[in-house]
Order: sequence, then C-alpha cells, then structure tokens
Amino acid sequence: MIDDLRGSALFGGLDEESLGRLAGIARPVRVEAETSVFSQHDPAAAFYLLAAGAVKVFKLFRDGRTATLRHVRPGETFGESVLFHDAYPSSAETMEDSLLYRFDTREFRALLLAEPRLGVNLLGAMARLMLLLNNRVEELLLPVPARLARYLLSLADEQLDAPVAPGAPRVVKLPTAKKELAARLGTVPETLSRTFDRFKRAKVIRMSGGGELIEVLDFPALRRLAQE
Repeated sequence: MIDDLRGSALFGGLDEESLGRLAGIARPVRVEAETSVFSQHDPAAAFYLLAAGAVKVFKLFRDGRTATLRHVRPGETFGESVLFHDAYPSSAETMEDSLLYRFDTREFRALLLAEPRLGVNLLGAMARLMLLLNNRVEELLLPVPARLARYLLSLADEQLDAPVAPGAPRVVKLPTAKKELAARLGTVPETLSRTFDRFKRAKVIRMSGGGELIEVLDFPALRRLAQE
C-alpha cells in the first residue's frame, strides 16, 4: 500500500511518516470490470486512487447520452471534487478488474489540517484536472474528424517511442472498444464509423485486427485533419 501511495501523483513527495498516516485511512477495494464506483449526483462520501486497472469518468446527459471526461490511469486519483462539494458531478465505472484505494472525505479533510504538504499537492491535482476539463471542452467544440485525428495523434505519442521516419507508417492500438471511443470523443458510434471510413478512403489510415489496430499511413495529413 505504501508503494502505491508513494507512486501516485497526488501523494508523491510525502515523507514516510505522512504516508503512514495516509495509509491509516486508505481502504483497499477490488472491483470487477464494468462496475459502477459512484454515480452522478450520489451524495459525496469518498474519493479514490487507482492502483491497478482502468476507470472511466463520464457525464450522463438528460437525453441518455454519455460523454467520457477522462480515462483514469494507475497512480491517478478521481472523485476529488467531493472534498468541496456535497455530490458527485459525474459517474465513474471500472473498465477492467481494478484495485482502488478509498478515502473517506471526512477522514481525509482531517488529515489535510495536519499535513500542509498534502494540501499543496491537492491544489496541484485540482489545477491539472481543471486544465484537462478545459481541454476537453475545447475538443468537443471541434468537428468529429478533428477530434478523432487529435486522439490518434495522442495515441501515437503515447505508444510510439521511436521517432517516425518521413513517410513511414506506424501502428497504434485502440485501448478501448469503439463504443467507448465514441463516448470519449463526444459522438455516437455511427458517426465515428463514418469518420474512420473517411480517413481510410483518403488513405490516411489503414485498419486491421478487427478495427483494433490503426496503421497511420500519412502523419502530415492526419495533423492537417486535426487542425480543421
């Protein structure tokens, strides 16, 4: 548990004594895939650190549509806003079997008073989250082709360590199903499929592996699409 806490963005930098106090209020929870962690508008009770697995945070709209706000990675926290609000503003669900650490809001607030460093780290985490959400709003104002192009470019940055030689195709793997990717891009699966078809016809990408593998054939064209 101490190693998991030390490796997180929010709790990194705390000394051993502080990590020990934090471990005293952390409750490990193992959650199966596709299980709700909390739902939008539920009363605030706790926030979480993801130690292993994958979690998506999403917004549910009145017409039944959902929009994924972020994919939480191991070492990241989510639901932190409940420290300052009475209800969850969004929902969270595991995407695969996951190990979480649950932090009761009352216990964590009490710890904040005794650990100034933790408060500074929390401010940094909230600032990063605000920047992320601001970027998500900007993305959702773009046409769907530009959103998809930007997403594929970001995947290439994450998955392709070596520099791409001019004109050389590279393959990236979609980390989620297309239905979830559509929610991540703020669209519907049918529109996403049409956009992929457009990219294929323009010979910007080639798809294989049942649509899971994306071979980028023309990075300059993909970058132009990202700016449209």
